[in-house]
Amino acid sequence: MTKSRSYLPRIVSWSLVALTACILPFSEQLGTRTLAQDLPKLQAFTPQMQNLRFETPAETIEGQPVTLKLAWKDIPAATRLQPQTLQLHYARTDYQGKPLPAPESFVLDISHQQHQIIFNQPGTQTVEVRDEQGQVWQKQTLEVKPFPASIFPRHHQAYPELSQNPEDYHVWVNLHYNPKTHPKQRQYAQITYKGQILERLLISSGAPGHDTPQGNYKVGFKDYYPRSSLYDDTPMPFWSAINMNGNEGEYGFHSLEGGGYLYLLGRPASHGCIRMSRMASVETNPETGEKYWGDRGGARWIYDRIPKHTPVSIFKQPLADFQFEDYPMYLVREAKERLAERQAKQATAKATQTEKQST
Repeated sequence: MTKSRSYLPRIVSWSLVALTACILPFSEQLGTRTLAQDLPKLQAFTPQMQNLRFETPAETIEGQPVTLKLAWKDIPAATRLQPQTLQLHYARTDYQGKPLPAPESFVLDISHQQHQIIFNQPGTQTVEVRDEQGQVWQKQTLEVKPFPASIFPRHHQAYPELSQNPEDYHVWVNLHYNPKTHPKQRQYAQITYKGQILERLLISSGAPGHDTPQGNYKVGFKDYYPRSSLYDDTPMPFWSAINMNGNEGEYGFHSLEGGGYLYLLGRPASHGCIRMSRMASVETNPETGEKYWGDRGGARWIYDRIPKHTPVSIFKQPLADFQFEDYPMYLVREAKERLAERQAKQATAKATQTEKQST
């Protein structure tokens, strides 16, 4: 009798556990159902053009990414936003001035969005946000400054992480030169990476009687220091061939010995090749610290950085004016900078001497 009574508390405990296990799921379902009934139902809200916030920078540079910011504003509380399909419209052309297809549509929901676009031509540009029916919701105007051209690369130490996929690059060579009708244009080779301009460098194409062929080609083989078999064994440092339908030996990008030809860059002067600058420099090996002679000219830039099979478009098209610095301008600027640097050092030395004398 005593032994049977000892099991009674355990039986009661087990019964309570079983009862709780049955009641708990029911109570949770009941609580969830009650909460759902108590909460207000969210009303669907379809944003209109007045709810769109659209921001653009005041100005940008041709060939450089522009960040556009879009977001919804003034959304009523306790509403469920209906995403909208919108489109960005702006003048889209390639670097030859040829029209490009309109950009694709995108869906704007409650989150903020940023879109990057690139203007391939300078000047006043208008960007419109339209709905699927073509109605303009927002419009912004910004000024796109021209990308300047120069003799020597200005970004010789930039872009260290670029890929070596030739399809990411493009070399655009514009042979147009007419100082009477377009005094602010010169011949140039422009290098782009995924649509962004990396460099715009003045070049010399073929002089009359030695015209450089126009068309779409590829970069061919490279040679560090070849010599011309047609023109008196002339050295052509940093040769990057232009593969013209299988012919890789006749036309290419290269520099020359000496500096006289630098004065002609920007206008026709070659035997058909694309002449580019050469600039001797003293480089430092980052691992050993040793000094050695190098080059920071345009031909070396293409030789080192532009992979074989990169597309090359050679055309002759007057485009929008741009700023350029030819070799005489470069020499004048360098002289002024050296003079200013020397005067600054003299002023510092004089101030130091005066301070010592006063003490």
